[in-house]
Amino acid sequence: MTRLTYVGQSASGGTALGVLRHTEVVPAALGQRGSGAADGVGSGTGDSGDVSGLGGAGGAGGDPVAEVTDAFDAVAEQLAALARTLRDSGQTDLADIVEVDGYIAQDQELRGAALRQVRAGEPAARAVVQAVDEYGTMLATLDDPMLAERAADVRQVGRRVLAQLAGAGVGADAASAAPDGPVVLVAHEIGAADLLEYGDLVVAAVSLVGGPSSHASIIARSLGIPLVLGVSPAVLNHPDGTEVLIEAEGPSVVVDPEPGERQAAVAVMAAARRRREILAAERGLPSRTLDGRAVALRANVATAIETKAANNANADGVGLLRTELPFLDTHKWPTADQHTAVLTPILSKLAGKPVTVRTLDFADDKFPPLLADQAVGGHLGRGLPYMLAAPQAFANQFRAILTAGAACDLRIMIPMVATVDELASCARILAEVATELAVAAPPMGAMIELPAAVQIASELAGQAGFFSIGSNDLTSQILRLDRRDPAVSPALAAHPRVLQAIARTVTAAHERGLKVSVCGDAAAHPLVVPLLIGLGCDVLSVAPAALDEVRVRIRRLDARVCAEVAAEAMGFETLESVQRVVRQRCWPEMP
Repeated sequence: MTRLTYVGQSASGGTALGVLRHTEVVPAALGQRGSGAADGVGSGTGDSGDVSGLGGAGGAGGDPVAEVTDAFDAVAEQLAALARTLRDSGQTDLADIVEVDGYIAQDQELRGAALRQVRAGEPAARAVVQAVDEYGTMLATLDDPMLAERAADVRQVGRRVLAQLAGAGVGADAASAAPDGPVVLVAHEIGAADLLEYGDLVVAAVSLVGGPSSHASIIARSLGIPLVLGVSPAVLNHPDGTEVLIEAEGPSVVVDPEPGERQAAVAVMAAARRRREILAAERGLPSRTLDGRAVALRANVATAIETKAANNANADGVGLLRTELPFLDTHKWPTADQHTAVLTPILSKLAGKPVTVRTLDFADDKFPPLLADQAVGGHLGRGLPYMLAAPQAFANQFRAILTAGAACDLRIMIPMVATVDELASCARILAEVATELAVAAPPMGAMIELPAAVQIASELAGQAGFFSIGSNDLTSQILRLDRRDPAVSPALAAHPRVLQAIARTVTAAHERGLKVSVCGDAAAHPLVVPLLIGLGCDVLSVAPAALDEVRVRIRRLDARVCAEVAAEAMGFETLESVQRVVRQRCWPEMP
C-alpha cells in the first residue's frame, strides 16, 4: 500500500475514516462543459468518458427509444422509492430534495431531447449525454455559481440513466449490495441521493466537482458528513475497499493512511464528538451574558433541512430566511403560488416563533435569466430597483409570506435599501396586500448593507420596524472589496471602519426603539461576536451549525467589558489592533 494525499476544498467540515466506495458505475461522461465547476472547484470534462458501449442502437440490439424511456422511468422510480423510504422514516426534508431529482428524471423536455437524438441516429447512451449536456449547459453557462449547481442535479440524473443503460442501476440494487462498514463515497460528482442511499454507513464523501451550495453540500452539512470537493481525478483510480482518511478542515483526502495517522484521526473524531455534546448540553440555557444582557440567538436558513437543524439546536427563531435561491433559474417573476410552495415547508416548522423573511435578493453574484438583459458586463447591481419596477412581483411574494407564515411571528426584511423612499414604497405594497387578505401587516425592516444606508440610518429608522445588518456586504462595501473574493473573511467585520458603521446604525435604531440584528457570517465569528455585543446589537443570526458554539460563547462574555473593548476598538487604525485587544479581554475559555 502506498500512502497518497489529495488536496481539495471543504464543503462540510470534519474528520472521518472509512473505506472507499465509488458511486458511479459508468465513466464520468457528463462534465460541466463551458462553465467549470462552481466556485472554482474542479474542472469540466466535457465528453470525457466512453459511453459508446452502454446500450442503445448497435449495443443491446433493442429499440433505443424504448431503452432510453425505460432507463428514465427506472431512475424516476428508484428516486421515488428512496424518497418514500426517507419520508416513512420521518426525514421529510431529505425526501423533498431527493424528489427534486425524481422530477428531473420525469421531465419531458429532458427526455424529449434525448429521444430526438436517438431518432436522429445517435446511440442511446450518447443521446442521453448530449441531452443532459444541452439541458445542463442552459443553466451552467449563465455564469452564476448557484445555477451551475442546479445543473449538477441534472447531471446526477443523467449519470443514473447511463447506469441503467449499462445494466448497473443504482438505488435499490445498490442498496442490496451495501457495504458492511463505514464508507467514504467517491465520485466525479457526488449527488444528494448518493449521500442518503446507504444511511448511517456514509461517514464522508469526495467529489471532483461541485460547490458549497449544491444539494449534496447542504445535505452533507445537515447530516454532519465531511465533504471535500475539487480533488484530483486520480482519486477515482483507487478501488473500492481502500482505506481513506478525510480531513475536511485541511482539506485533504489521505489514501492508505499510516497507522499513526489512523490513531490520530480516531482521537480527533472522538474529541469532536465530545465537544459537540458539551456545546449541545447548553441548548436549554438562555442566551445571556455573564452580567445578564440577553442576546437573541436566531438562525439563517434557506431550506426545510436547515430549519429543522435550527429547531434542534433551540434557536430562538429565524433571523434570515433567504428566498431567492429556488428562483435563480426563473425567466419570469415568481407567482404567489410558487412562492407559497417554497415557503410552506419551511414556515410550517416555525409556528409561534419569530421569523424574518428576506424578500428576493438578486445581485451581481446571484441573478436569474429574467434580469440577465439588465446586467451590464455581468453586473446587475442592486436587485431592489427591479423589484420596485415590477410591483406585482413584490405583491406576489408578500401574499405568499403572509399566507404561508400566518402561524409565525413574522417580520419582512428588504435587502440592499439605499433610500427612505425605497423602503416606503415596499411598505405601501405590503399594506395593500395585507388589507386585501384582511390581516395585519407585519413589521418591515431594512437591511443595512450599504454605506449610503448607514449615512441615512436615522431617517430609515423613522420608516423601518427594525434593522438587520448584513455584515458580509457592508464589510465589503466599506473596505472596497469584492465579497466573492476568497480572501474576504467574516473577521474583517472587526475593522474599525466597519465597527464605526455598525455603531452608527445601532445608535440610530435604538433612538427610535428599534431592535438591531446581525445576520451575516460575522455574527458567528469569535473575534467579532464580543464587539457586536459591545456595540449593542440585540440579535445574532447564524448558520444552524454555529448556534451551539455562539450560545456558549455569549454565556461566557461580560457585556460591560465587551462595550469597553468595542469603544476602544473604534479608535484603532488597524484590524490587527482590534483583534489583539479582543483576544486580551474578550476571549473566554471555551469547551
